[in-house]
Amino acid sequence: METKNIQNLIRKFFENRFSKETQLRFRYWLRLEDNQLEKDEAMQELWNSSHSVITPQTWVDLERLQELISETKKENRLRIIYRNIAKYAAIVLLLVLTSVTTYFLSTSNTSQNKVIVSQKLVEFFVPYGERQKVNFSDGSIAWVNAGSILIYPEKFTAETRTVYLSGEANFKVAKNPNQPFIVKTKQIGVRALGTVFSVQSYPNSILTKATLEEGSILVKINQNTNLSRILRPNEQLIFNNKSQIISVATVDAAKLNSWKSGYLIFQDATFEEIIATLERKYNVQINYNANKYNGRSYYIKFNPNESIDQALAVLSQLINGLTFKVNNSTVFIN
Repeated sequence: METKNIQNLIRKFFENRFSKETQLRFRYWLRLEDNQLEKDEAMQELWNSSHSVITPQTWVDLERLQELISETKKENRLRIIYRNIAKYAAIVLLLVLTSVTTYFLSTSNTSQNKVIVSQKLVEFFVPYGERQKVNFSDGSIAWVNAGSILIYPEKFTAETRTVYLSGEANFKVAKNPNQPFIVKTKQIGVRALGTVFSVQSYPNSILTKATLEEGSILVKINQNTNLSRILRPNEQLIFNNKSQIISVATVDAAKLNSWKSGYLIFQDATFEEIIATLERKYNVQINYNANKYNGRSYYIKFNPNESIDQALAVLSQLINGLTFKVNNSTVFIN
């Protein structure tokens, strides 16, 4: 493959122009040793074109990133990154591991960037088919759902307890009025003192959600810092990334967050949301005609011990005419 074609391929991937199936194939291709020199040159070009200050340490970070890329075959990734992390170094790492464009480490708050740069960061990745618990140094905990990455300081020594999320996580925050707990995603930032809440920000979804169980949280939209909402218990903020519209709905937050125990409960969810969640939980690829199931919302519950076949059987009972076929890790819905 010509170098120019490889560069275009990688650039389109970073711009999120690929379908979900193609993204999976891309990750596999990127790890192959074929055309490795051209791949490295393409990554270098992207690195150079990013709007960020590049220092000698940046190149050290890039070499470390390339080492981490080669380790992505490991199923369980829990690593402490001993380096002064450049913001685009973290971005490129997330792009490779999650096959999305999530520039949430970039922030207009320069002083906060300086604080983050000086800290040791932990990168915690949960693959499809799993959910895992994280214990923070302050006593707070998080349950991280399948297909998610959480980046956080090894110790909370800054003025805020700031973590970065791509995917979904439920947080139970230890109270500390002098050190707010902040969850940053590509689209929103959530600020809390001591409370229980969840954040969902999967890169392939047009919806970003914050759901409050206990206490209160302040949710701000990154693109418009003047646009914010304070949530009360059992309220869910939904931000449409395309239309830039915010809505707040009343939900049963505890039920929605029961995915921590293996349940999947949907309230007023689209077919696309349900399918994407099943793909992450069961680590399968589901093929279906999106146009056939557009325009409807569903209320449905899946139990922890159900197989993918059983879950799809429940879905077929809910939706007239839906049939399915499971072939190993691939599902076809008609």
